[in-house]
Amino acid sequence: MHTPAEHARLYLNDREVGDVVVRKCDNGWGFGEFCPNENFSQFAPIYGKWALLMHADEDEAQLSEAASEELRVAEYEMDAIRAKLLLQGSGEWRDLMQVNIDGPLIEWKQR
Repeated sequence: MHTPAEHARLYLNDREVGDVVVRKCDNGWGFGEFCPNENFSQFAPIYGKWALLMHADEDEAQLSEAASEELRVAEYEMDAIRAKLLLQGSGEWRDLMQVNIDGPLIEWKQR
């Protein structure tokens, strides 16, 4: 998965939810671009909430207590989702333990 611009498919809870263009891998983290399909709609509220909270209080040095608590809840919801990538070139599966989606950007941590 170290080849730039490798293409993959993202699966959440065993459902294909979109395409990923892998741009970079560094220290077990992958970074890329995400293009969702219609199956992502059931997961979009969770990731959308997380993204909004990540950008909340951007003008402040740290998140408010309330925003931090909401962010923690959103991250628990995200962590409960089983995620994996299917690499198009090799056909290899990669189990993921953390996936963050913020608009067209995606980052993930491999198991």
